[in-house]
Amino acid sequence: MHKQQGFTLIELLISVTLLSLIMFTGNYVYMQLASRWGKELGSFEQDIEQTKSIYLLQNILEGIEPYLIKNNRGRPEMFFVGAEDSLLMMTKNGYTDTKNPELVRLTAVQNQQGHFELVYQSISSADMLLINSEQNIEFSNKYTLLKDLDSVTFSYYGWSSLEQKALQEPGEKPFWQPTYSGLDQQLTPLVIKLTLVKKQQPMEFYFQLDKEPNRWFGNYIQTGEL
Repeated sequence: MHKQQGFTLIELLISVTLLSLIMFTGNYVYMQLASRWGKELGSFEQDIEQTKSIYLLQNILEGIEPYLIKNNRGRPEMFFVGAEDSLLMMTKNGYTDTKNPELVRLTAVQNQQGHFELVYQSISSADMLLINSEQNIEFSNKYTLLKDLDSVTFSYYGWSSLEQKALQEPGEKPFWQPTYSGLDQQLTPLVIKLTLVKKQQPMEFYFQLDKEPNRWFGNYIQTGEL
């Protein structure tokens, strides 16, 4: 008959040490995996938000409409003011009001960290009737569409003026311009190019607008007001 023996103190200490090492290793691996998963999930969610914002931006810009107002002399002008870092226009695909066109301003704003945000401001045409270039526009809505950008640049492809498009003399054609004023050129551009740079990676987007914005002047041409 054999006598049962228990663990010695040394064996117990070795067992406890090995178990502690296993638990420490397991916990360390779990924390590493959890941290990595959290970063990947956060990056994935950011990518989704960025994709949604770019889709929204595309919808807004492709909805730009030629919109006529009058200057202080009563002559018609095209409401569109495009700069390298901002854009003022009328769109039928607004973010806030899905039933009525919106007056919209997109602006690249630099934050304290030196990065840029693309800010969307708007007011519904149902709340403000824009009829002349002297009116003050007070936007009622403001949203940040994109964040943490290295740079934001707009450029415009179109005719230099309504007169140039109407005459279309040999050698004359649309060209890329860093700024575009419908108030001066009496047209909207044919294409808007938006260049976003994030983490030194450039992304270019092109938005096709009305190919014949001059037809909106038809009534004014017939009445001799233009």
